[in-house]
Amino acid sequence: MYSEKFHLCVCGGRRFTANFRQRTTQKLKTMSFMNAYENKYTMEFTCYLYCVSSNYTDKWNLKKLGLTIHPVHRMRIYNTGDAPGIGLDKQYDGIWQVNAKSRVELLTLEKHLHTHFSSVRQKRAGNNTEWFAVSFEEVASFLNSQTYVIRQLSIDEIDVIHTISKCDRVANDTKTFEEENSLIAYQHANTASATVRMTLKEEFFATFLPGAVPRRIQVELWDVWEQICHDEQNYRGIVQWVTGTGKTIATLMLFVLSAEAFKKRGQIFRGLLIAPKNDIFDTIIRHIRKVSKWGITVCEGHHGSLSSLNIPFNRPVLVTATHASLTESDSWDKLPAMTHCHYDEVHRITGEEFHRLLQQKLKTWNTAFLTGTSATPKTCSTLQRKKIGELFGSPLRILHRCDVDEAIVEGWIAQPRFGVTIMSNDVSRKEIVRAFINTIRRSILDKQTKGLWKGGKVIAYLSSRAEVCDAVRFANELLKDWHIYTAVEDADATDDVRFVNDIADGQPRILFACERYREGADINGIEMTAVLMGNTMAANIILQIAGRALRNDYEGKEGWCVIVRPSDENETEDDVFDSILLDIMDFIGKDDAAIPSRQKIERVVQKFFGPFAISGKAYNVDETIHRIQSMYARKAFERSDPKEKYEVIRRLNKGLGLLTKDEYTVRASEHPKYIEDPKFYFRDWWVSWYHFLGVDTSGFPQTKAEWSRVCKEMGIRSWTEYKEKSVQTLPANPGEMYEDYTNWNEEFGIEDEIVW
Repeated sequence: MYSEKFHLCVCGGRRFTANFRQRTTQKLKTMSFMNAYENKYTMEFTCYLYCVSSNYTDKWNLKKLGLTIHPVHRMRIYNTGDAPGIGLDKQYDGIWQVNAKSRVELLTLEKHLHTHFSSVRQKRAGNNTEWFAVSFEEVASFLNSQTYVIRQLSIDEIDVIHTISKCDRVANDTKTFEEENSLIAYQHANTASATVRMTLKEEFFATFLPGAVPRRIQVELWDVWEQICHDEQNYRGIVQWVTGTGKTIATLMLFVLSAEAFKKRGQIFRGLLIAPKNDIFDTIIRHIRKVSKWGITVCEGHHGSLSSLNIPFNRPVLVTATHASLTESDSWDKLPAMTHCHYDEVHRITGEEFHRLLQQKLKTWNTAFLTGTSATPKTCSTLQRKKIGELFGSPLRILHRCDVDEAIVEGWIAQPRFGVTIMSNDVSRKEIVRAFINTIRRSILDKQTKGLWKGGKVIAYLSSRAEVCDAVRFANELLKDWHIYTAVEDADATDDVRFVNDIADGQPRILFACERYREGADINGIEMTAVLMGNTMAANIILQIAGRALRNDYEGKEGWCVIVRPSDENETEDDVFDSILLDIMDFIGKDDAAIPSRQKIERVVQKFFGPFAISGKAYNVDETIHRIQSMYARKAFERSDPKEKYEVIRRLNKGLGLLTKDEYTVRASEHPKYIEDPKFYFRDWWVSWYHFLGVDTSGFPQTKAEWSRVCKEMGIRSWTEYKEKSVQTLPANPGEMYEDYTNWNEEFGIEDEIVW
């Protein structure tokens, strides 16, 4: 009811008395009214930002920067912040049409403009005005670089506006004038209501999650990082959140809090945000720009713009840059000393030169904070693991962690399920692509049969544009009743847009792509992703791809990820299979044990794994569990030093239930890491065969002398008697427990016993 009265008042003209503003401010303090007003007056008109000058203000080189929905009407108004004395010579230097759909959105864009030029903003009676000591060229350069600007009006269009503004008001303009007056009133009231201050945390979440309750992990990370910024002068750590839980929010949270911390220290904040690819920035740049709300100037250096950036050294900045643009020292030298560096998708740190320069600059700059985000910081090659360890410690320092299980329970992501098919490399690539299409078809039918198919969209990733073209051709032959789309360069630019916008009604809709939509894409109705990996595609990329299907569209959803990979000529199909399994296990989140327990592996396999096959041979649950155990054993062994390797194999021996040297030899084919002569291989750490086999010897005499004494006390005088009486209290094979044991005859000084 009040919003209607408010509308009637403001539409009557410019009668903004002090009492009216006071009453309005009190009402606007309640969020319910703010929401009601905003929803009721959603804009259906064109929005502009403008730059105004006059002969009176030109002597100080002042420009007025503001917003309007009606440039003609705005030119006629002289009591909305204009300095006295500018008279009728006020004119537009420039007008920019912007993409805003509500008053709040338009006010936000105006604030972004004002914040950018905040250092030259003029004050009157202690308060900020809309007048800035800035040239028109500076304003035009800034606005024309913003994605929210639709176009800059031409000189002829502005001349028409000036001409009309000097004419009498016409009847047809009444509605628009009322809307403009309503906007002005809202601006006044909104400014007044801003006296109700929010905390930094409230302001941050209201900006990046408007109208939504922050997730528990987001609040936890805020509190943890805020404490670190307060207590620590230097810190390095990784936010390990599964795909789909809001790593972008986490990244910006880190920057906003560290910027506030440096502000309190009296230091200038300089942030550097590095990402592996431009695609990532294209997805999140609209969010990154919002940090300007806290006085941080965003310098966009991705898409090859780093070399041409004009980075201010006297104010807080956040610079964006791709990995590729920072592989030469000249690019780093252009940057000021950064106080906080952050690497997004940190598991993809590659390149010797980049890594060397990053480490060098962190030391030279004395960078206080180095952070990273990744769903899977441990799922990378040995070389990548070494590089990440050099930056973030070994074991890695995890700032905050959220695993797949936790995200599923909280309802943040759908249940993932992986299917892996490994093919031999003895067929042509086109035959492999055709087999890939058939695998997608079988997987869709399987999901439909199980009643798990509702949205209907699939993204299928291939290694090259040529493969995408082949896949589309084969799909049109084999999947005639299904909708096929493409997302590659030079293809129909609207094809992938149609895929994103088409209704998710259960109809199979398959988008074939190379690199697009691999990271950061959140598309409604994605049931499944599929990837045909090549030997140049890093295995951990599949985990980013899998995340595209984890949007929790409906209760009970399973987001499938179908992985097809031919072996390479330098590796076996088993090697490829094992490397992918390891990445999946790390993505899901294993415990800290080098070799997870069978119970843990069994739970993961039954919950997350679908059909597995190598060259047509399907693997059941037990075979998959045994394979994963063996895989972890081999990996643990390869990463260990000799002493650690001894303990790895000792645990394996115990797990296999080996009790004798002969059993170890006989069961060599079952052993994940069999060594032919372990006594020689581990000569520096060798204790005995019993120790190596992991046999429990706590109930036996611990030395040969003690063993000999016990045997004599028990009256044992022959090997036959020993075997009868040594069931529990003595080792069955004393020579495998006591290294100084010789033989029965020598130990007891008797003749050899003849065994027939």
